[in-house]
Amino acid sequence: MERLIPFLLVMLPLAPLHAQDADRALRKGNAEYRAGRMQAAEQAYSLAEQDERGMFNLGNALFRQDSIADAARSYENAASMAKTPEAQARAYHNLGNTWMKQRNYAEAVNAYKEALKRTPSDGDTRYNLAYAQKMLAREQQQQQQQNGDKNKDQNKDQDGQQNKDQDKEQDKDGQQKQDGQQDQQPPKQDQGDKGKGQEQRIDPQDAKRMLDAAQQQEKDVQEKVRQLMLPKPKQPAEKDW
Repeated sequence: MERLIPFLLVMLPLAPLHAQDADRALRKGNAEYRAGRMQAAEQAYSLAEQDERGMFNLGNALFRQDSIADAARSYENAASMAKTPEAQARAYHNLGNTWMKQRNYAEAVNAYKEALKRTPSDGDTRYNLAYAQKMLAREQQQQQQQNGDKNKDQNKDQDGQQNKDQDKEQDKDGQQKQDGQQDQQPPKQDQGDKGKGQEQRIDPQDAKRMLDAAQQQEKDVQEKVRQLMLPKPKQPAEKDW
């Protein structure tokens, strides 16, 4: 099973300092740290945070308390304050571990690379770099797979929508064709051309009534013609037969 090499805790020897207070704070912090009293160690190291060793060990105490973001800031400050490549490398190594703790593998890779620039032969940092790179590659692969699945879902939705649109368009075309065919057909009842081009079935009784009416109309017309052909009387008739 793969393991991540834990952060480097370096109990740096106490060289002469500009202030006795920082020296005492470092000694007290180291003692509290060894005893596992991390809050007390944090407080002691905070008194020596103007010293690169105090800042570095403050990051260690914070890391042990899962104050990862604060620990990362302490390591960054320690790296900028360090006076030797070895001290900078230790700070960057531990900074990389804070990024691994936050699953920010890209930043972890960068931190480990910075450490190896200063101490290329450090086996622990090289191991952690390889581990971080592997985790980063796995994360990127998973992200690509998720994006691919998302694109497939989007394409599927788009294809489904296109099929729906095509179905709607076909239905619309079919309806337009049907409407066009209806427009081309003569209307069943047209006030101006009633009965044109169509066979009209007439009820026998209606036909008889129409025939009788026509015959009566013809008789009336003949009678009017006959009357017109008669000589006009001098005096009006009493009745008009």
